[in-house]
Amino acid sequence: MSIDHEARYQATVARQQQRRSEQEAADAASKAMWLSHHQPDQYDRCVVLANRHVCRRCLALHPLSIIIAIASAVGYAPWPEAWDPAAIWLLSLPATLDFLGEQLSLVAYNAKRQVAATLITAFAFGRALGYEIADSWSSEFWGPLAVFGGVWFAAAFLAHQRREAGTIQRL
Repeated sequence: MSIDHEARYQATVARQQQRRSEQEAADAASKAMWLSHHQPDQYDRCVVLANRHVCRRCLALHPLSIIIAIASAVGYAPWPEAWDPAAIWLLSLPATLDFLGEQLSLVAYNAKRQVAATLITAFAFGRALGYEIADSWSSEFWGPLAVFGGVWFAAAFLAHQRREAGTIQRL
């Protein structure tokens, strides 16, 4: 082999080893995840509980939402029922705007802002979930979930595509 071919061969082997090493690290990280959907490059979005990475947004959203849903289902709603249509939709906005801003690189990730926005939205999600517990396929639950879930998906998909294309950097 000539020196040029040998150098290209060594570079190819080095790239393959690097990819394999990165894949092994990602595989190990995914096995170590507990209640998280973040890879190591996004562990700044997690807290560590029992040596496991737990998504900060999920940790803020789900426990409070479940408490509010159960309380709502048994008659202890956080506000009068007449407020529900507006409250559920409006209180879903803070976390949605935070997520959109972050995904579209309009604002940098901020854990305190994320948790605050998510806790506000947890009231809406929990109240809507209370409707779903009481009556399957409730529009109070599925309407906002479809709209805001679609917006979140579209923003995440667009951000992913832009990062893959190299046209956006995570702040």
